[in-house]
Amino acid sequence: MAEVTPTWVPPEQDAIRMADLLGAFSFATSLGRGAPPEHGARCCYIGVRIGQELELSAEEQTNLYYAELLKDAGCTAWTSKLAAFWLTDEIAARRAFVSLNPQNPWRNPGNPLSLTSWLLEYVGPGMPLATRARRMMDHLLHGRAFLREGFENACHAAATIARRLGMPQPVQDALLHTFEQWDGNGLLYGTTGEAIPLISRIIWVTSFVEGSHRMGGREAAKQAVLDRRGKALDPTVVDAFLSVASDERFWEGLEQEPVWPRVREMEPEESPYRYLGEDRAWDVTLALADFADLHLSSTAPHSRRVSETATRIARRMALPERETARIRQAALLHDVGIVTVSSFVLSKPEDQLTDAEREQVNLHPYYSERILSRVPAFEALGPLVAAHHERMDGHGYRQRPGSQVPLGARIIAVADRFDELTHTPPDQAAVDEEQAVEAMRQEIGQRLWGEPFQALVEDLEGAAPLPRTRRKDWPAGLTDREVEVLQLVGGVLSRRQMADALVVSESTVRHHLEHIYSKIGVSTRAAAMLFAMEHGLLN
Repeated sequence: MAEVTPTWVPPEQDAIRMADLLGAFSFATSLGRGAPPEHGARCCYIGVRIGQELELSAEEQTNLYYAELLKDAGCTAWTSKLAAFWLTDEIAARRAFVSLNPQNPWRNPGNPLSLTSWLLEYVGPGMPLATRARRMMDHLLHGRAFLREGFENACHAAATIARRLGMPQPVQDALLHTFEQWDGNGLLYGTTGEAIPLISRIIWVTSFVEGSHRMGGREAAKQAVLDRRGKALDPTVVDAFLSVASDERFWEGLEQEPVWPRVREMEPEESPYRYLGEDRAWDVTLALADFADLHLSSTAPHSRRVSETATRIARRMALPERETARIRQAALLHDVGIVTVSSFVLSKPEDQLTDAEREQVNLHPYYSERILSRVPAFEALGPLVAAHHERMDGHGYRQRPGSQVPLGARIIAVADRFDELTHTPPDQAAVDEEQAVEAMRQEIGQRLWGEPFQALVEDLEGAAPLPRTRRKDWPAGLTDREVEVLQLVGGVLSRRQMADALVVSESTVRHHLEHIYSKIGVSTRAAAMLFAMEHGLLN
């Protein structure tokens, strides 16, 4: 797809600061991968200082800054698969897995000596012994290949999100190679030495430094990179870091919390991407929403559907267009904080959640508000997303009296509930629109508010049936059958299970996927899923 041409917008105009937007992404991705909230900001701080020491050009320093903040933007791409593979809270399991060897935790995930305690604690806890034994053996036999596929999907998803945010090709390329190693023993492509983009080599060093410093302090960080100089890590980049590390001011800047205000000021002033005009606000909102929906891909594009429904309700209620636009945007971003909840927990029926899991779920509107608060242009959306799980009877997530819930949040609550009922919630089968309306009618005065519900009913009654999309309308020349296959790509189904669902052979599914990926220009399931969401191909 064509790259977005950057345009510089003066700060006095109504514009979104790129640093603020990517700071929100970094904050969300750090939480989503089980890292401390400032993990991404700390990595960016370290990377920028290394780039300065290497005397990178202004363009390279700009690309490095944005790539550091986006390095984990694909972290939601494989969470559903990890949860299904490990049968556990994949965020907690991944965090513990990394702690086994913070310098290179994924190097040999099949080593039973280093993984025994982790396997016993995290793979299939609470499951029957036979199930646990099978999953542990699967991990020992196939864990490396499975995790490699996960990292590849994460890299491609990060590059796709960067492209949608208007980032230049060097940033996208760097994100594709963030797990490569200097000696060619990386996790994905086996690229060696200077064939790996320089920005990727710097990002790899910063990841080592940040994790080792956080867990062991300054000397541990220096020793971690020294031990791998010329092996996993580019010796020139390591030397640049060691030079920077000799400056006490570097450590003071890294260790004084919060780090983000300093990182925000590090955004290159001459960057052509420094500001996004108001006309791009919807594009970046969609990118954030799709990032969140990847986390539980079986319900995607949940956020887009809720936004569309909430917009129709607001218009049926004859709200001013400016207020309707705010509700539309807030509805699209209402679940960005869901990345803090494990996919495993989200896939469980509500009545099977433990108290700790329920608390995890209940906090996601709070995290949505915190993430959006990092972008001044999105701050006005905070009260709506924070309250979208409140109830009219006051028994919502925060126990807020129904009379104090903003109208926009009431509308989003109705739209969210309607989508939950009609799109396969984990604890029951999806129902049709008429059944959903009747179920919601019983909740008026308790869970839901009458006015937005009535507006939804009137809108559904007056809506004309959608015309069947003709084959020539599919993007990238996709056929009807290929779209049907693409709609199954985002779930946790294997190719064998997809073949059973489509009543075809596994080789036929593989053939379809090869053609689909070629047509839409991707090579991973996550990138295909993002394409499907971006082009409205999912229900």
